[in-house]
Parts: sequence; structure tokens; C-alpha cells
Amino acid sequence: MPRTLTRETQERFLRWGQERGNLFRALGDAPIAEKVRAYKQLEKRIVAEARTASEKLELRRRITEDLLMITCTGPWRGFSPYLRRMEKLGYSSIDCRLLVCGWSARASKDSLVGKRKTAELLASFERRTRSQKIPPALREQHEGVLARARQLAGLNELPVDGGPRATTPRRRNVP
Repeated sequence: MPRTLTRETQERFLRWGQERGNLFRALGDAPIAEKVRAYKQLEKRIVAEARTASEKLELRRRITEDLLMITCTGPWRGFSPYLRRMEKLGYSSIDCRLLVCGWSARASKDSLVGKRKTAELLASFERRTRSQKIPPALREQHEGVLARARQLAGLNELPVDGGPRATTPRRRNVP
């Protein structure tokens, strides 16, 4: 059953969205660390203004999406904490899940662990959408984004079984 929002709630969400957009534009070419600090400050302030648990959850999801978008241009170690956070909070939509696949592919460029996680995300997306009735044009777009993400992450070059583990356990010398 669709939930209708009160006019007041709609106005709050609109204002928060505008604040996110204004912050994005204001930060421009600022360093990643500065952007992350600014978004965390924004999150702290707007989550405090939220009135319900569901509003707070959705705001955290949206800020996490912003943080993923910002950190995907840096190293995997800067991106992965926000990816774990997104997985914990849950994705707000299938489109958000697809965006995260693309951002993960971009962030994984120099990380074997990142490439493996990206492969898991892509496979998960495909499993979740396989049985859904999606219009052919939209399914084609999804497939295009997934193919580009695989290419960007270099997953077309990895063996099908995933190859050797990212970290191998040390062997113990047993007499």
C-alpha cells in the first residue's frame, strides 16, 4: 500500500535534498577528505531534524550514496567503509543498487579485494533482477551498465572461478 507523505514531510525532504545538492555544487573540486567531512556534518545535522526512524534511515542511506559517489574516485580503502555501511543500511531502490555496482567498479581499479567485492555486487544484482518483470529497454540499460562496470573493474580478465584468494594464509612450519 503506497504511503502518502504529509505536506510538511514532503517539504522537509525537499529541503534536505536541496541542501545535499547545494553542498555537492559548493564542494566542486575539493579534496575527498574535505567532502567526506562536509557530508558527515550535514548528515549529523539533518538526521537530528528527522522526526521518525524511517526518515532517519532514508537520510542515512542518501548521505551514504553521496559518500560512495565521492569516494569512488579514490582508493578502495576509502570507499569500502561506506560500501559496508550501505549494505548494512540497505539499498533504497534497485537503481541505487545498480549505481553502487558502478561506483564499486570504479573504486576497485587497483585492488584485488575491491574487484572481488565488485564481482559479488554484480552477481547479486543479476540474481535479484533475473526473476523481476523489467521492461526490455530498462533491462538492456541494466545490462549495459553491468557490462561497463565489469570492464571498468577489469573483471573480464579474471578467471571465472575467481582465481587465487586475495590474501593467502601463512603456512606454519610444522616439524
